[in-house]
Amino acid sequence: MHSSTPTIAGLPAGPTDAAWWLAAAGGARQWAEQRQIDLRDAIWLLPYSALMPVARRAWSRLGGWQPRVETLATLRAQLGPRVSAGGPGFDPVLNRLQAAQWLREQPAGAAWAQDDRRAFREGVDALVRCAQSMQEAAACRPASERSAWWDQARRSLSGGQGPGGDERLLARIALEWAASAATADADELRELRPSAWLLLRAGGRDPLAESILAEAAARGTPCLVLDADPPRDALFAMSIGLQAPPAECLCADAESEAQAACAQVLEELAQAPADPVALIAQDREAVRRVRALLERFGVAVVDDTGWRLATTRAAARLMTLLRAAQGLRPGRAESTAADQRLDWLKDDPLGLARPRALAALEARWRGRRVPESSQAEAEALWADAQARLGPLLIERRQALAAWLEQLADLCLGEPLEAARWRDDAAGRAVLSALRMDPVPAGAWQALARQVAMTLDDFVTWVDEVLAEASFVPPHDAKAPVVITPLARAMLRPFSAVVFPGTDERRLGASEPKAELVTPALAETLGLEGLSAQREREALAFAQVLRQPRVTLLRRVAEGSEVLGASALVERLRLAWRAAPEGARDLPSVSRALPTRRVAPEPVRPPLPRATTRWPDSLSASAVEALRACPYRFFSRVILGLGEADELDRMLAKRDYGNWLHAVLWRFHLGRTPTTDLEADRERLRAAARDEQDESPHPEGELLPYLASFEALVEPYLRWLHGREAEGWRWAEGEVDRRILPPELGGMALRGRLDRIDRHAEGGVQVLDYKTGSVATLKEHLVDRSEDTQLAFYAALLADDAPASSIAASYLALDDRLSPVELPHAQVGETAVMLVQRLGEELQRLRAGEPLQALGQGALCDHCEARGLCRRDHWAAEDETAG
Repeated sequence: MHSSTPTIAGLPAGPTDAAWWLAAAGGARQWAEQRQIDLRDAIWLLPYSALMPVARRAWSRLGGWQPRVETLATLRAQLGPRVSAGGPGFDPVLNRLQAAQWLREQPAGAAWAQDDRRAFREGVDALVRCAQSMQEAAACRPASERSAWWDQARRSLSGGQGPGGDERLLARIALEWAASAATADADELRELRPSAWLLLRAGGRDPLAESILAEAAARGTPCLVLDADPPRDALFAMSIGLQAPPAECLCADAESEAQAACAQVLEELAQAPADPVALIAQDREAVRRVRALLERFGVAVVDDTGWRLATTRAAARLMTLLRAAQGLRPGRAESTAADQRLDWLKDDPLGLARPRALAALEARWRGRRVPESSQAEAEALWADAQARLGPLLIERRQALAAWLEQLADLCLGEPLEAARWRDDAAGRAVLSALRMDPVPAGAWQALARQVAMTLDDFVTWVDEVLAEASFVPPHDAKAPVVITPLARAMLRPFSAVVFPGTDERRLGASEPKAELVTPALAETLGLEGLSAQREREALAFAQVLRQPRVTLLRRVAEGSEVLGASALVERLRLAWRAAPEGARDLPSVSRALPTRRVAPEPVRPPLPRATTRWPDSLSASAVEALRACPYRFFSRVILGLGEADELDRMLAKRDYGNWLHAVLWRFHLGRTPTTDLEADRERLRAAARDEQDESPHPEGELLPYLASFEALVEPYLRWLHGREAEGWRWAEGEVDRRILPPELGGMALRGRLDRIDRHAEGGVQVLDYKTGSVATLKEHLVDRSEDTQLAFYAALLADDAPASSIAASYLALDDRLSPVELPHAQVGETAVMLVQRLGEELQRLRAGEPLQALGQGALCDHCEARGLCRRDHWAAEDETAG
């Protein structure tokens, strides 16, 4: 006769290598032969699927018939799709969506979601966790006992108001939600009738698996539990004394820890092991850094853990599209989300197919001048882009299913774009996470048609789904390094284990989540609490220590905070010290990445030559760059490099200056000199209103500058009327000029002049509006040969008047009393001298003289070419002299 309870058998201690697995399979076979059990019809349950190939190889080595090697998950998959009849199912996205929908249907829940979205999301997550925990606990009980268990749970959660009342209310909602769920898959597992059940226990008990075996044993089915876990009071008994103690590596900080872990992996691989090396992903940030370092050394890696789907390029493409649509909704300012719209177009088939139009559109958005021939292309592209995003530009709320259908049309409507998503592993994962390809039926489709969202709600929901989903990229299954979480490293045959993150903050110190059920009540109802989770982690840690070689790494500090070893590591240390063979401590090791000796190569200032690629014209800023630092001229003009400003930036003083230029030009255009101050006041203010209406900047951002403009109105008009009384008249403004001086050997000078005034007696003056510091402008004019801008502008007037009759001044508009006119003395002579010296300089540069980086003065502090010339890495003068 067979026992009415499962037989429990211990397994050998020591390393869990191929020999250990052969012994485990051999013990199971011996037990079956003693009971004349046909192993062909038996089922062997393992803790997780990565152990299935290992177990099957062990049975193959034994020969003969072997049992079905499964996990509960693989058995459930063979029973068909897992369908939940109204309760929390097995789709986390669906669960959270259902829970949020239920809470929002209640007045208090709707107010909660509106007032504190973060707390609402945390409440939804706690509700889902509680419901799933209760459902799993109920599934572990025989069907005949579940009704009584649900009644006990209801009595335990009943109670009035007071502290914890909100949590009890949510827990009761979770209870009823879980009670409405079907447990068909668990009951179908109980209905299986194998010739015997075999269970490999590791990392703690599996309540559902052990309840299935208990019921099967009660029916007379032979059941065997192979217990690979150590006793709770002797956690490290299966490793101490059977192999060398694990080594401990202490590191100064996070980067040192990552480098030491990488060095340890490389050292293990240098021994050409037959089995892979395990890298435990206890600290995901550290492991990401270790992986990056291993890739530098050409080491292939298998990552069992994956990473957040939101960090993939495919997810970023989708979010850029959605945020571009957000920025186009009615009521949004034109400048809002301009960078996002541009990012979307640069990665969308619409923009990729029309690069010239896209470049013109970007130039236009950045405020650059665009040829008329390209403006039409840019406008057509933007019109097509708006039409493409049109289906998402809906102000009202609509069903989630409708939003997803519209998004699927955008992503999958065109064959080439659909192939782009479906041919990429991350793209397929994004489509699957959002239920867009294929679209599931049943509970998901029904709920998606009930839940209504605005576009902002939909974008937030997509972002949360992608942030929660994991993505495991395709990899080489034979890679020599396996990144795995602690719980999935148990019993696997590794040659060595490298374990970073064994400090007190990351190992054995799980932070409790916001739960709806108290620990005492959770224990009463049989729900897994924090203590059970910590016990599982401790058992998994003990199992990993059975590997042949283990290296525990941790940082001793994080910033200014000192970190100690994990409590589990301290328990391990005490266990080794109490070992029968005498007091032994964990050996301490130090690891560093391989290094190589290289000859020093001092970085010297660059000396590029520009014998070709010269532009056909130079601007004032280009000439000023050449005079300030030839290398800056080389990077800006010869190479055409420059920093592109962010489109979505706050209004700056420069934007106010551009706006004020346009206002003054609009004011003067068509105006005739008059002594009527009131008429000029109205005209100037009207010009400001018209320019404000056409400005891309929101009125709110302009308010501080509008106040400054209002303070300028009276002083400017007084200055203007006084100037006109002296005989000066505004002639033209915002005018482009281009000259071709013979001294420059065919190169032109070009520029835009803010304002040109002419005198009744024949003089001409160029005025350059400035909204900066008057003191700084005065410093520029102390030595007139150092002021490039006004001399350059005066040179542009050489075709209009003789040098002696040309004047130039800065007009500072930020003075509190009145505009301040700062003239450049004898600017005509300075302009002639500037052109002559510029011609001589260009002649030398064309002949091959280097454009040296000077690396001196305040200019270097804000030069965009500083990283290009490597000013911060230049060797000291004594080094270069040698």
